[in-house]
Amino acid sequence: MDAKFFQFWNDYIQQAPNSQVGPGDLTGWMSGAGIPDEFMAMFKKSYGLDQMSADTPEYSTLFESALKEFNHSLTNYYAMLDVVPKKDYQELEKKYKLLKRKVADLEEAVAHLKLLFKTSTPNVEEGVGSLNKMLRSQNEHFLKMMDNLGEFYGITKDTDSEKK
Repeated sequence: MDAKFFQFWNDYIQQAPNSQVGPGDLTGWMSGAGIPDEFMAMFKKSYGLDQMSADTPEYSTLFESALKEFNHSLTNYYAMLDVVPKKDYQELEKKYKLLKRKVADLEEAVAHLKLLFKTSTPNVEEGVGSLNKMLRSQNEHFLKMMDNLGEFYGITKDTDSEKK
């Protein structure tokens, strides 16, 4: 933050008791409603623009530069106080509402898909039962084939190892 920024606020605080400009005017200015004449005079004085003629071409350039500098300092000051500018807050609030709506739509879609899955798929136990039957049958055929191959090559079952 620059010294001119502090000078402006120092002037504001010193002139506040005698000034016609109240806190409502300050709030209006900060929210972009317009700059009251007394604030403009303090601003020009703080940034050295009161010595220049407003008709000169470099005045508008210096004025814009001073305004940017002031807004930058004000943003930094708000950040030091952990204050979120209203514009940033409103942008985040808008994003939040959009995301909230999107989440609600997705939750509705998931609920609909769950309902479709429950109603359109056969009973899972019936499907698993058929699969188990098929696997048992394949296992029995495999064991018979291995016994037959063992007999063919003269290999006998070791009954002692089966008991263990």
